[in-house]
Amino acid sequence: MKYRVMKKLSKIRYRDLYVFSFLMMVYGLSLDSPTNIYQGLLKIVSSPSILISDYMQIGGIGASFINAGFMLFISLVFAEKSGAALTGALIAGMFALTGFSFFGKNLINSLPLMIGVYLYTKLKKLSISNFMHVMCFVTGISPLVSLLIFGLDFSIIKGLLLGFLAGIIIGFIIIPVSTSFVKFHDGYSLYNIGFTLGIIGIIFAGILRMFDIEMPVINIVYDGNDKFAFAFILIFCASFIIYGLIKNQGFNGYKQLMSHSGKLITDYTIEANKYLVMVNMGINGLLAILFVKMSNGVINGPIMGGIFNVMGFSAFGKHPRNILPIMIGVYLTSLINKYEPSSTTAILTALFSTTLAPIAGEFGFIPGIFAGFVHKAVATNTSFIHGGINLYNNGLAGGIVAAVLLPLYKNFMERRERD
Repeated sequence: MKYRVMKKLSKIRYRDLYVFSFLMMVYGLSLDSPTNIYQGLLKIVSSPSILISDYMQIGGIGASFINAGFMLFISLVFAEKSGAALTGALIAGMFALTGFSFFGKNLINSLPLMIGVYLYTKLKKLSISNFMHVMCFVTGISPLVSLLIFGLDFSIIKGLLLGFLAGIIIGFIIIPVSTSFVKFHDGYSLYNIGFTLGIIGIIFAGILRMFDIEMPVINIVYDGNDKFAFAFILIFCASFIIYGLIKNQGFNGYKQLMSHSGKLITDYTIEANKYLVMVNMGINGLLAILFVKMSNGVINGPIMGGIFNVMGFSAFGKHPRNILPIMIGVYLTSLINKYEPSSTTAILTALFSTTLAPIAGEFGFIPGIFAGFVHKAVATNTSFIHGGINLYNNGLAGGIVAAVLLPLYKNFMERRERD
């Protein structure tokens, strides 16, 4: 995707995010002994990491925080060295990378995908600085790399060769393929690369199954005491709101920000100032936390990933007016279907269903609720076809839902205007 010439760019600094990455790692160190953290990190990087692999359960809470903080740090180093501006897309990518590093992403399985993106830009003589957000997002299919290395009983050499080769190939093709795929949903699903990776994941899963290689079914979820994760994310969101409100001198401009539908590409780092973006990120993060607690859920690794994702895309399309109808639709569906509303899967679907925020932003509250209903039906059935190797399962589902509902909503709207 190419961005228009920016009329302004909020002065969000790399230093701010570096501080956050170090705080995450220091917090992780405070939660466990160095020995346990070291052993936990080894378990994290050597796990198949297929959906759902909660690193809080696999490696411990301390190790999972360090893994997430380190992945953010690495992405910051790459982006700053490339000269990339901290646009809304890049902030969303970095927060998604951080959040999913609680349940699926680590340095071993993400690096080949990043290398692939880099090689493509070099071959096409493109500036990597314009595609750092893609480098962050493409890691959504990192479980495929881990699966090939650690999960299919290949020798370590064969596994490494296959895993790195697959990762580099996907990273290499993701830019042209995702650019084409955005036409499928016309920008009404924010997770376009998630949709693209879902299709690619289906292809790779099909290849493996064609050769009688079945992917393991994994559902590892932490369900213990969530006070440490809850305290961290709550303070993080609250600090964004308080600091942003003080610097912005209140909610000046927030109504205008919420007037946007959120359709791709809506970059709040261009449309608003840094502090208002922080307020929006903090408020949406608090809404996500409130949703989890009202659903009697546990803030574990996947849920942390969902909250971070909501916050990140709050710089790139999401705001309370367009995410709440979608989440309400998913929640109401959970009350009447067979899936327990307090389960990690149900809550995760609600948080990530906000990929459809532009639909609620464009067509209204009730259409947004219905979109949430349809999304719940689709998202609970798509993970099988890609075998859990695409962490952005809701991105795949969201693209499908948007493509189906968009022409219907537009048709009804046109008829109402004629009448």
